[in-house]
Amino acid sequence: MAFFLALGAGVFAQKVPLSVYFVYINVEEGYDHDCKTQVYIDGKLAGESAVVKESKGGMMKVDVPTGARSLRVVNLALYEGNWEEHTVENDYSIDALYEEEHTFKKPEKLYLLFDIDNGTTHSWKKPVKKSKK
Repeated sequence: MAFFLALGAGVFAQKVPLSVYFVYINVEEGYDHDCKTQVYIDGKLAGESAVVKESKGGMMKVDVPTGARSLRVVNLALYEGNWEEHTVENDYSIDALYEEEHTFKKPEKLYLLFDIDNGTTHSWKKPVKKSKK
């Protein structure tokens, strides 16, 4: 019986929470789109934020299996009724995304600052400082 318990314990990977905070700054008047952020873990959608105005920002939480993971966080803008990734490729000013290989061991906080003038900045644990104009 102990063998089956040990085998079963390995099947259920331990998970830790990842909190993602995001906000835009230097948004031009008339271009404060509705947006949402999606988090992908190992190429699979793990969660999606509520819809907010870019300048208001938001926060979301997802559970991530512990260990080394491929992380992709991307912001989407609602433009003419369609959701599209907020990227230079899609004719936006900046790439509002963050990608990295990250090892998850404990609860994490990721802060993303999408600065229309200076690009995307990230910080683990502490909010990104907004640059002064």
